[in-house]
Amino acid sequence: MFQVYDLETFINCFLFGISPYGEDKVEVFEISDRRNDRDLLLKHLGFIRSKGDILVGYNNLGFDYPILHQLLHEPYTFDALKAYNLAQTIISQQVYGRTNIRLSDRLIPQLDLMKMNHFDNPAKRTRLKDLQFAMRSESVEDLPYPAHMKLNSEQMDELVLYNVHDITETKKFLGKCMPMINIRQELVANGTLAGDVLNFSDVKLGTEYLIKKIGRTKCFLSGSTPRQTKRHEINFSHLILPHTAFTTQPFQDVLEWFKSQVYYIGRTGASQRPGLETTLAGIDFKFGIGGVHASVERKVYRSNETHVIKDVDVAGMYPAVALANGMYPEHLGQDFATAYRQLSVDRAQYPKGSTMNLILKLANNGVFGNSNNEYSCFYDPKYTFNTTINGQLQLIMLVEMLSLIPGLEIIQANTDGTTVYMPRDMVPWFQSWCHYWEEVTKLKLEHAEYRSMFIRDVNNYVAVDVKGTIKRKGCYWYPIVDADYQGSSGPNWNKDFSNLASIKCAEASMLHNVPPEIAIRTLTDPFDFMLRYKTQGDATVYLGEKAMLRTVRYYVSTAGEKMKKIAKPKGEIGAYKRKNKLIDEFFNQVLASLPPDTWDARIHTGNKSRYTMAVTNIENGRLVKCCNLATDFNWSDVDFDYYIEEARKIILC
Repeated sequence: MFQVYDLETFINCFLFGISPYGEDKVEVFEISDRRNDRDLLLKHLGFIRSKGDILVGYNNLGFDYPILHQLLHEPYTFDALKAYNLAQTIISQQVYGRTNIRLSDRLIPQLDLMKMNHFDNPAKRTRLKDLQFAMRSESVEDLPYPAHMKLNSEQMDELVLYNVHDITETKKFLGKCMPMINIRQELVANGTLAGDVLNFSDVKLGTEYLIKKIGRTKCFLSGSTPRQTKRHEINFSHLILPHTAFTTQPFQDVLEWFKSQVYYIGRTGASQRPGLETTLAGIDFKFGIGGVHASVERKVYRSNETHVIKDVDVAGMYPAVALANGMYPEHLGQDFATAYRQLSVDRAQYPKGSTMNLILKLANNGVFGNSNNEYSCFYDPKYTFNTTINGQLQLIMLVEMLSLIPGLEIIQANTDGTTVYMPRDMVPWFQSWCHYWEEVTKLKLEHAEYRSMFIRDVNNYVAVDVKGTIKRKGCYWYPIVDADYQGSSGPNWNKDFSNLASIKCAEASMLHNVPPEIAIRTLTDPFDFMLRYKTQGDATVYLGEKAMLRTVRYYVSTAGEKMKKIAKPKGEIGAYKRKNKLIDEFFNQVLASLPPDTWDARIHTGNKSRYTMAVTNIENGRLVKCCNLATDFNWSDVDFDYYIEEARKIILC
């Protein structure tokens, strides 16, 4: 059984809340200066251990469990202050999201929903409060008091309610994650993977499977020390595949540029990041170390009797390039190539949607990112750039071929494919060039046809295929609740789900010619109109004169108040602002030699400006209402003009 838990640590109050998944009851154990449930808690934890239940939390491996581990090891010296001090140590060491208690040392099995979803990755960092917003919870709550505060009895009661709320929300997210959990449990049950599998991210699942196929001793020197190939520089001219060739001068110039590039790798990463911007086939292309991007901007295309929108892409572009050309991290050699190639063979034997089909897909895709990960056994930057550089060049080979077709217009090219608009009578030529390109590159194209395409830029567009399926990217994306939430990894929970009303309004206007003034009033879900604001560091958000919690859910209202953020400056308020790029030693030396409140050109900005509290108006000074409680939403004062205005910003006609 899954037991969902959460801790609260204050100077004079420690709470341990726990609730069985599938049941409503929540038990809260308290160790404070008003009561001591320590013995009851230990008895309860002993009962859980005896049953073999799994404790589930959010960031529990990085925060909650190390504190619980201390309690279990030293129960009779454990108190609220000891828990608080340990919590502050964890926070100060910035170890959130990391497992600092090894699997073999854990006294009770753990499932960390944050880690499983890879939200411990800084690029995807997502708090439980963010999830409450994304899940459209009835209440979005933040810690009611600063952790260093000594609480009175009434405040402790409020903290108990907060603890119960966090557990309830974690249980809700656990329900959303059950498809992911079922996959991991199946992989353990059938012997496919072993270890801390429940806490593996999708990427980790894939890499661990491939490591098993290659052989752990071939991937690691000893214990957890990975075998790697480290390099000081990578000369791109040594990477380019021999079949790479172009017939027109602009494309040939791009090839020569790639041949001239050298990528230098220092102790802290690359000291040079090659990049090129140029015009090819009538649109601007951007080339970099990670991929190619090109698109028309602010244009609308529609298939009709004479013209058609065609899209082609290579599924799993970079893995496909590596497989087709026998690329591998140098230290792993042919063992890697053999195991990697076998993945595709094995995957074809399992039906789409099955667990084994998924794990083989994850293994196939997970290697590329890890090949440039300094902590991975797949680390070899040359392998990374072998795939990215040749992937780009092979894609623009296709672009060049297609651009020679009379009347064809390149709409987009983006890493793994291209979209074109062309006369229908040119389709046979299009298919012929695609087939020829496949023969040359040994890659396989997947084809799609669109009814219409609304393009803001390369990263923001809407496309409708001939079956009516809508593809949404960037500012046009929003989750389809009934469909996306059923997937194995959910609807991109790390995204900000703010103001879906304007996005849906814009889509209705573009795809169905519904005026935004009408479209906005057809929306009946209040959560579509809600927005989220998070404060970081020492900043505070104010609604009117009232200080708000760190996470504010709100809507724009005709009867609300202005919202603003006030943040402390980088220096002492009233002091002259410091010049940029000064060495601390020099700045402090000069400052110490000056009389108080003296400006000096050597260390201060030229305009003699002083540090003040930084005030930022939110929503351009419009009025807003807080609705951390969903029941505070009121249809009668929704500022529909705001939502229409935001929709118009992304509507393309």
